Formats: sequence, structure tokens, C-alpha cells
Amino acid sequence: MAKNAMDFRPEEENVAYIGAGVTLKGEISASDLIIVDGAVEGDVSARVLQVGQGGVIRGNVSATEADVSGWISDHIEIKQLLVVRASGRVEGKITYGEIELEKGAVIAGELTALEDYRAAKPAATAKASAERAEVAAPPPKPSTSSIDRINEAVRSAAAARAAKGPLYLAAEGGDGKRVATRALIGRKTSAGA
Repeated sequence: MAKNAMDFRPEEENVAYIGAGVTLKGEISASDLIIVDGAVEGDVSARVLQVGQGGVIRGNVSATEADVSGWISDHIEIKQLLVVRASGRVEGKITYGEIELEKGAVIAGELTALEDYRAAKPAATAKASAERAEVAAPPPKPSTSSIDRINEAVRSAAAARAAKGPLYLAAEGGDGKRVATRALIGRKTSAGA
């Protein structure tokens, strides 16, 4: 997701924030980001939608991406990625490009995958797989976690300089959960880094 409530700045354009304890009745639209920590009763439209743990939306929702830790109900259309966190609940008629559910997330209602999004995705995935296949790095050394093995593979690819495009570095939080990956664009990484 693009931003979170902690990154929100009131002076930003094309961003709307509905704070905890606030109830908005009616239609809300933003060309970039809407963060809901309060309640919205009505239609919501944005490129990116983030619903905090205390956030509630009852109405028609339309977004390119959504990250839900709270509750959404009625008609939901997410054109690309719908992420429902462990505390999240999505109910109603749900249309999505891709969906990611954390353990504990609740989805109830009619689910429909967007066929046009799924048809366009394999071509890009096949190209990325072919590019990855060009990089023939030696197998990583045994380590204590899968994150260490991924990071070692990234370092090996960077050292060989055979990779074309962004490199990714993964991290693991103290509780064993996945932490957002970061693209290492234009940075040199050595095998010992």
C-alpha cells in the first residue's frame, strides 16, 4: 500500500482522512488515498483505500488497492489488490483483481475475481520469470531462516551483476511475520553486506 495513517500529512493533496470517532454520511472520493479510522456510511472511491482497525465502511466501495484492518460491507470492487489483515472483515458482494488474507481475516459474501486483471497478469509474470531464470546464482548457504536465504540470493545476484531491474531485500519482524520488502534500485550490494 502507498501510505498509512502515520504517514498522513494534512497538507497533502488528493488525500482524505476520516479519524477515529468521526462518522461521515454520504459520498467521499479522493484521486489518491483515503484513510478511514472512523465510520463512513455511503459510497467511497479512491485509488488506494486504507481501513484502520477501528474503521468501518457501509456502502459501495471502489478502489484500485485496499488494505483492510477494520470492517467493510455491501458492494466492494477492488481493481488490483485487496489485502485483509487479521483484524479485518469484508462482507457483501466482493470483486477483486488479487486477494491476500492474513490468518484470522474474515471474508463473507459473494467473491468474484476480475477476469481481465487475471488475463493481463500472466504475461507480466512470465516475463519476470524469464528474467529471473537468466540469473544463475549458486544455491544459498544453509541459514536459520527463509529470509536469510532470500537475502543471500539477492546479494549473490548483485555480486554477479547479472540481474537487470530492481533487487528486493526482505526482512522478518521479531514475531516471525513478514515485513514489507524494499526495492534496492541503483544500489550496489556486495556478498558480504
